[in-house]
Amino acid sequence: MTDKPESFDSSIPVLTDVVVPGKPEYARARAADEAAIEYDAQRIAERLNGRFTTFLTGDARALIEDRCREVLREQSTQLVSAITREVAMALEGRMSEWVRDAVEDELRRQRGE
Repeated sequence: MTDKPESFDSSIPVLTDVVVPGKPEYARARAADEAAIEYDAQRIAERLNGRFTTFLTGDARALIEDRCREVLREQSTQLVSAITREVAMALEGRMSEWVRDAVEDELRRQRGE
């Protein structure tokens, strides 16, 4: 007589089979777990990729466009300010020359030269 019940499924290893030395076929179950983990990780990565793509083509696009417009306005304002300063500095030096030339011309005209 055997110790195993009638409903025993021989495809399921029992603890005594797993811990008995010389049964390497059961050690392969770990690789199956790793494959399942890798498969799950792949599925998660695909789902995240899908979510990122949906986000980037939807709500994120509007956020990115708004931020680009904001930065463009800021850069434009800074550029206008920088150009205005440069023009003012250039005109300041020229303005002195123009005023001096105009005064000299007027003095000459008044003296009759």
